[in-house]
Amino acid sequence: MKTDVLIIGGGPGGSAMAMFLLREGIKPVVLEQEEFPRYHIGESLTRICG
Repeated sequence: MKTDVLIIGGGPGGSAMAMFLLREGIKPVVLEQEEFPRYHIGESLTRICG
């Protein structure tokens, strides 16, 4: 597989980075060790409007 950007970790930081890259037309690949969706209380990542 060939990709421009590989993001290790799909937590809040990795997910946000993937979203920002997608806005610029760059398709990243996100690698995450845990299975999603993960169970978290009081934690969310909402889409940031530009």
